Amino acid sequence: MVLTLLQQVYAQSRTVTGSVTDQGTSQGLPGVAVIVKGTTVGTTTGADGSYSINVPEGGNTLVFRFIGYQTLEKAIGNSSTVNAAMATDQKLLDEVVVVGYGTQQKKDVTSSIASVKGETLANLATPSFDQQLAGRASGVQITQPSGILGAPPKINIRGVNSISSSTQPLIVIDGVPAASSGNVGGFTPANALADINPNDIESFEILKDGAATAVYGSRAANGVILITTKKGKSGQAKFSYDGWAGTAKAIELHDLLNAQQFVDITNEKYENIGQTSPAQLGEWDTDWNDEVFRTAFQHSHAFSASGGTDKTTYYFSLGYSNQEGIGRANSLERYSVRTNLTTKVTKFLDFGLQAGLTNQINEGPLTGSNSLSGNIFSVIRMHPNVPVFDPTHPTGYNIDVVNPRALGRGPNTATIANGIPNIRFVLDNNLRKSTSYRGLGNVYLDFKLVDNLRFKTLLGADLTLVEDFLYNDPRHGDGQGSNGVVSQAYSPIKAWNWQNILSYNKSFNDVHNVDATLVQEYNKYRSSFFQAQGTGLSDRFFNENLVSGAFANQFAFGGIGENGLSSYLGRLNYNYASKYYFGVSMRADGLSKLSPDNKWGYFPGVSAAWRISEEEFFKNSAALSFISDLRLRGSYAEVGNINIPGGNYPYLGSFSAAQYGSMNGISFSNTGNPDLKWEAQKITDVGLDLGLFDGRLNLELAYWTKDNSDIVLAAPTPPSLGVPGNSIIRNIGRVVNDGIEVSVSGNIIDKSNFTWSSNFNFSTQRNEVKELVDGNDIVYDYTIHREGESINSIYGYQYEGVNQTNGNPIYRKADGSLVQGNIGLAGGSAGVYYGYDPANPSVLGARSSLSAADKVILGTTLPKWFGGFDNNFKYGNFDANIFVRFSGGNKIMNRTRQDLLTMAFENNGTEILNRWQSAENPGDGQTPALAAGAGYSNFINTNGEASSRFVESGDFLKVSNLAIGYTIPKSITERASIDRLRVYAQLQNAFVFTKYTGLDPETYTNLNNNNLGVDWNGQPQQRVFTVGLNLGF
Repeated sequence: MVLTLLQQVYAQSRTVTGSVTDQGTSQGLPGVAVIVKGTTVGTTTGADGSYSINVPEGGNTLVFRFIGYQTLEKAIGNSSTVNAAMATDQKLLDEVVVVGYGTQQKKDVTSSIASVKGETLANLATPSFDQQLAGRASGVQITQPSGILGAPPKINIRGVNSISSSTQPLIVIDGVPAASSGNVGGFTPANALADINPNDIESFEILKDGAATAVYGSRAANGVILITTKKGKSGQAKFSYDGWAGTAKAIELHDLLNAQQFVDITNEKYENIGQTSPAQLGEWDTDWNDEVFRTAFQHSHAFSASGGTDKTTYYFSLGYSNQEGIGRANSLERYSVRTNLTTKVTKFLDFGLQAGLTNQINEGPLTGSNSLSGNIFSVIRMHPNVPVFDPTHPTGYNIDVVNPRALGRGPNTATIANGIPNIRFVLDNNLRKSTSYRGLGNVYLDFKLVDNLRFKTLLGADLTLVEDFLYNDPRHGDGQGSNGVVSQAYSPIKAWNWQNILSYNKSFNDVHNVDATLVQEYNKYRSSFFQAQGTGLSDRFFNENLVSGAFANQFAFGGIGENGLSSYLGRLNYNYASKYYFGVSMRADGLSKLSPDNKWGYFPGVSAAWRISEEEFFKNSAALSFISDLRLRGSYAEVGNINIPGGNYPYLGSFSAAQYGSMNGISFSNTGNPDLKWEAQKITDVGLDLGLFDGRLNLELAYWTKDNSDIVLAAPTPPSLGVPGNSIIRNIGRVVNDGIEVSVSGNIIDKSNFTWSSNFNFSTQRNEVKELVDGNDIVYDYTIHREGESINSIYGYQYEGVNQTNGNPIYRKADGSLVQGNIGLAGGSAGVYYGYDPANPSVLGARSSLSAADKVILGTTLPKWFGGFDNNFKYGNFDANIFVRFSGGNKIMNRTRQDLLTMAFENNGTEILNRWQSAENPGDGQTPALAAGAGYSNFINTNGEASSRFVESGDFLKVSNLAIGYTIPKSITERASIDRLRVYAQLQNAFVFTKYTGLDPETYTNLNNNNLGVDWNGQPQQRVFTVGLNLGF
């Protein structure tokens, strides 16, 4: 019986042995997982690559899996020996991620780094690559505040980390920190990152957690973006041309009253206060949106050549782009040239050069939120019943003869309120221009000292000259009162960076892998500013430059500043058999901005990871064979924020040059604080990385926290001390952020004739102010910083609608009682608050008030969640892309709506048509009765303060890109010696889905942390349709 059982067992299974080797070296591979396909039977190879496995009955195939190699299947057949030669997974091995001061293979990265390939953004119609990173990486929130060309975006990596200091990340280009990464323009916005040709970019790496950013120490609190430009490859020379052309239009414009509606509404405003209306209906019905905005033409061209030998490689490019803005008087023109060169001088020495030169010319209109000649400020107020042009006027424009600063009155009996100028004249005749010249690059020598030990010395420079020019025509608008204004400014910026890097990389016994780096770095920054201005222009001929003697009055201004940063860094990474990972770093920064006692700061970082999928129990489990990679990771670091307020020497008491009457002198301008230090941040990150189906589907999860302390705030001082501003800056504040990130990428369909790949990311974030000066609120017009609340929360009155009996606006006070602002249509004193009783609405209650004490938090301006979904399809020679991004959980104070509902003698938005007119015609229940006069605007609409009436949801979903392309078959292109020819069409900002009633839920007035989330005469976004081609030969 026992013999029978043994015979049955033997018949049901058999032993198969063999060896597994590297296909290239024929060396045995230890630790390879060997699994019988379709079963849970498995084993791993020994130190020499050999194995032995019992194959159950029906087992026909063995599966061999090993990290860094392609999964292999071998049929068993009748053989008892199955050998396997595994090929390296070149895609995985070649996937190198740029990290601070070096590179790592992606499989060995234990920190949170998001990578975006340059080719993803290369064909997008954009003045700057940074705008197109929005939605493409988890934890990274990028907001483009307007469609004005040249306006820099707002970039937040894992939350807002400061109240008073800059929250922009550090930008590093080819290893060199960029001196300027925001607005470098004076009279018109000029984004420094627009100096980089998007076609020259190979990849972006966004460093998010402490393990990745700690190597940048005092500059790492807001995250780091590493930009790598393209390099040549050895082989035959390759040439490429990438070009596109298209048109752009505003996605949304304000709905304004036409001439008839304007006259009717104005008449009602004046009738309600017993006065005669100045508005009269004439022959004109002007749509001022058409005079301010246009269909713009845009085009871009990039040419590159690359190639090399075994010793020398090169990449050379030329770029040109010319974009009209959707608003008149807005344009951006850019010329660029880049040369990247590497050469092996000797067996032990490499030389490299990476250099880019750019000339950017940017013209833009005045876009001030409260500027009389601001384009949005003016366009929503222009009278629609008057003409744009007047052939009888010397200028040819409709300008008032009594008040030459104001729009012509046409049939009206009074000029427009506030003397607002004819905006079309302003756009056609005034000029605001910023011209920048920038050289950014580095040269380096890389020595091989001995095996596995290298020394690299690098000298980098970022040199920028910005020329600003302003001309205000003397005949009308801003220049009329001064008889013309010409102003020129020069702002040279010089930044030098010197790095010395010693790196060691070695594997011991094929399982102990060590990577060590030592860095010494020095940064020097120097900027100066000179501006000259003339007023009282003798002749409009002198409108292109400041000419001596051409002005009645001339003025000059200037300044200079510099600082230095000296740094030392050590980093050690170790992993055992690509299974257990440990990393540690320490950076010391010495900053000239701070006092000798606080000049040096020390910034440690530690990380660890466990690749569970490399454990024997995991490899031997056939049930888990669909999991190709499983890794847990965590990190902790302490970093800083170097961008503190107070200038270059905030720890010193300083004086400034000043004039007192006709005398020159100096004045006390800053009270120094010798105890001042940089803002500190503690970062914790835990994550999980999961690869499924041989890397076909990948998932990344992370939870992070940021504890920001020593935030620099202005602490009040007694007026008797005579301190400038009655305050001194101190390290007082504390802000905490945390969030969750999810990233999923994969090849959903991978057939020979059809592929579909997707990338999805979703992020959440929370923000809380923990400490302020003595716990006191910091209050602004529309927002507040308050302990226990999110940074920059909207702060204002609770609006409860309209009294249906008399048209008065109703508000809820802090004690819960209701008050109504009396317009005076049903008795009582106009402009006074009375109590409101819902049970007896027609009766004015006792006199009351509405004050700052009645304001409450109305919502957070920071999104609580955001993300993106990118899809790429390919069918035959056709390809397509659909990119969607989304954001929400935040509120927006729509300050522009208050202006659109003005009671002054200006135009309105169509919302005012829903106003209360009578108890029988109460309108929408939200828009009160009308009453003429700017004072009534403040009273009825709480102008200058926030109200829940104007606070709206900021949730949105945007179809950011739709593209379709076709690659001409090689059978055709080869006849013309063309390697690749692709034509495409795309639509950017195709659709926006939102309940926000403003122009766009991402249109913010300015980018500082005090008004983020306030839309006050913000600019529209542009929708761009382009056609283009990619040519390679």
